[in-house]
Amino acid sequence: MTNRTTHQFAIVALAVTVLVLMSDRLMVQAGAEDETKAPAMGPASQLTLENEDAETITLKVEEKRIAWGDEPQMRIRSVAYVHIGKALAALMKGDSFVEEQQALADEMKEAQQAIAETFEVMQEKMQGITPDDPDFESINMEAQAVLQQRDRFMQQANVAKATLGAEQVERAYRELVDAVNVVADRLEIDTVHRFIPTDDSFEIQPSPGAFQAAMLQIRLRSVLRYPEDIDITGEVLEELGIE
Repeated sequence: MTNRTTHQFAIVALAVTVLVLMSDRLMVQAGAEDETKAPAMGPASQLTLENEDAETITLKVEEKRIAWGDEPQMRIRSVAYVHIGKALAALMKGDSFVEEQQALADEMKEAQQAIAETFEVMQEKMQGITPDDPDFESINMEAQAVLQQRDRFMQQANVAKATLGAEQVERAYRELVDAVNVVADRLEIDTVHRFIPTDDSFEIQPSPGAFQAAMLQIRLRSVLRYPEDIDITGEVLEELGIE
């Protein structure tokens, strides 16, 4: 064996020895880490899984979500729940909503007072009037007109109150949805469902419709079991500034 060959052999032997020593050291470190943490995999661009029937599915990442196909519906989405009844009730008690309700109530009270005063005048006119009185027919027609005016007012008042209520509920709902979107974007949540917590009481008042009301409560509670940490009602209320 020449000196050159001997020198090359020595270098190879030294390299092998170093690799063996490094390998042993890495195995010791890996063993120590395995006692506290499972080994990590990846990064990998995709993962193919196969069942006992040799059917395969390929998992990959699409728009930061686990996907098993190219269609948007073939992705795993994050989900959360919000008790919207609690939020809507709080929003409807807001200053702007209460002021609008009070303004309408004052307007209706003023109109009602005017009709009541007119009705009192008619009552005074009708005192002592008999069917034989020549003014009886005209006064009676005037009284009937006042009664019709009162009925129209009551209908208009009910419509105005219901319309304002509907407008306010929709406005509160839009405000709630905006807050949900802000929280969902911050927490990277894809889908948010409305729900009623299963622990909330039905609060059914004694009445002939109590059974139907209880059944309605059951139908409205679409979620029977859920992880408590996916209920983001608190975060949404905080975003709305509601305690």
